[in-house]
Amino acid sequence: MMEVKKSIQSNIVYFNILAILTGLICGIVSIGFHYLIIGFDNLFFTQLGSIFKEVSPYFIVIIPAIGGLFVGILTYYFARETKGHGVPEVMAAVTLHGGKIRPRVAAVKALASAICIGSGGSAGREGPIVQIGSTAGSTIAQKLGLNTYQTKVLVACGAAGGIAATFNTPIAGVLFALELILREVRIKSLTPIVISSVFATITSRVILNYLGFERTYVFLLPQYTLKTPTEIVFYLLLGLFAGFIAIFFTKSLYGIEDIFEKIKAPEIIKPSIGGLCIGIIGLIVFLSTGSAHVFGIGYDSINLLFDGKIIFAAVFALIFLKIIATSITLGSGGSGGVFAPSLFIGSMVGGSFGMFIHKLFPAITASYEAYAMVGMASVFAGASGAILTAIIMIFEMTGNYMIILPVMFACVVSSSLFKYLMEETIYTTKLKRRGIIIEQEMDINMMKMIKVEDIMKIDVDTVSEDLGLSKLSEMIINTGHMAFPVIKGDYKLVGIVTHSDFDKIDEMDHDNLLVKDVMTTDLITVKPADRLEDVLLRISDEEISHFPVVDSEDEEKLIGFFTKGDIIRAYTEKRAT
Repeated sequence: MMEVKKSIQSNIVYFNILAILTGLICGIVSIGFHYLIIGFDNLFFTQLGSIFKEVSPYFIVIIPAIGGLFVGILTYYFARETKGHGVPEVMAAVTLHGGKIRPRVAAVKALASAICIGSGGSAGREGPIVQIGSTAGSTIAQKLGLNTYQTKVLVACGAAGGIAATFNTPIAGVLFALELILREVRIKSLTPIVISSVFATITSRVILNYLGFERTYVFLLPQYTLKTPTEIVFYLLLGLFAGFIAIFFTKSLYGIEDIFEKIKAPEIIKPSIGGLCIGIIGLIVFLSTGSAHVFGIGYDSINLLFDGKIIFAAVFALIFLKIIATSITLGSGGSGGVFAPSLFIGSMVGGSFGMFIHKLFPAITASYEAYAMVGMASVFAGASGAILTAIIMIFEMTGNYMIILPVMFACVVSSSLFKYLMEETIYTTKLKRRGIIIEQEMDINMMKMIKVEDIMKIDVDTVSEDLGLSKLSEMIINTGHMAFPVIKGDYKLVGIVTHSDFDKIDEMDHDNLLVKDVMTTDLITVKPADRLEDVLLRISDEEISHFPVVDSEDEEKLIGFFTKGDIIRAYTEKRAT
């Protein structure tokens, strides 16, 4: 017993060491990715910009298109899963593939996203760093031959470490990994995730200090709080406003993705087409405001908002311009995250709302900066469904705990509205469009993920309606089957005969009766594309254990068959992975 205990303890220590290693890698990679973006920004806008400026002062139109061309080449030829915002791909890897991610994804994602963002693409760092960090954790697990659960946990460690190191938010990194990636809370998984997040944060801070930078809060803001108790009503309204904007953002993102899917152009150049559109939007914003606010991550613009250097009209307009720019960037096949754009959009939502409310009720409301801060959290909470991550991340990014009550309230209101009006979050929508259903709570509904075609048997033992019961008795004994689909002609399904149907008939009548005399004709049939959850809901009040599968275009033609035992086996196998 003592030896077994020591073995378990040594395994725990060994796995936590791997979590430390994952955290260290994430800390290093996050800094490298940050400077990679800066490098490409300098290459595109300073080096190339100085050349293009000689031709036209409006050169910024073409820069995102050039970047998009390189992104298209990278994603098309080297790793197509690096398109888009990254987090859904990690969620799919954990849900469907036991956490296995191709090692090359990290390099391609880093390069493609850095080029996309650096050339003006409207996207964030969080999606790429989650995918890069998760790939690091997955690669370690695969190289060492870890089991499926351990691989999933190391993937979550990579996601937590990436978020923590990139945004200096170790607690939010842990919550992000638990709420969105692993979707469970257990001590044996929580411990390594926390360890990875801590070491990733420490590593990034040490590197930045060595380079001469003091790691501090992302946004330096005064300590705002509720000015009066009645002000909570305005935060309720802000939460509703943020929820509607989160819905619009999600619909816009996937609506524009659908538009680009229909464009008859090679996939490789679609990011460049999107980049050209971004360049035009950026030029319009630049000519109107003096800054191309929709380009890149957008943190500089958020700081300008907090410094009072953007007027109300521009703040309100930037809500929708950023949504459109981000949707075009990612919908056309660009590479980057949606977290930073969510913060940008949320800050403008809260900022414009705060300016308006404070103008009307200056005596009972805080200044607009407080509302901008709350808006940042509530738009992300609504779109992602990760309420705890949103609340804690804003606290860690601003160092402002005093505003926690409005943040909590607005995030819950925004998320509740989003869930009431939308079936999926901004992350799970992408998965659903691929046929992958993930519950918004910390659980995965396996029955939603398995289709009839995944478990049905194509080679089916059938009987003719004119078969005698004595012959049917022989078939039951020889095959051991408890039910047979009944067909006539070219696999036309006319009924089903079960062992219980057969048992109801007196043995003396076996030579006189045919299958058609005892078969059940009131059938519940299913189609290959049906999900098992829907099948089980249809028979919730019925005692049915055998399911004929019919052709999607000809509901009388039998093409397959399965039983409740097949459903149980499929569920068990899926849960095991």
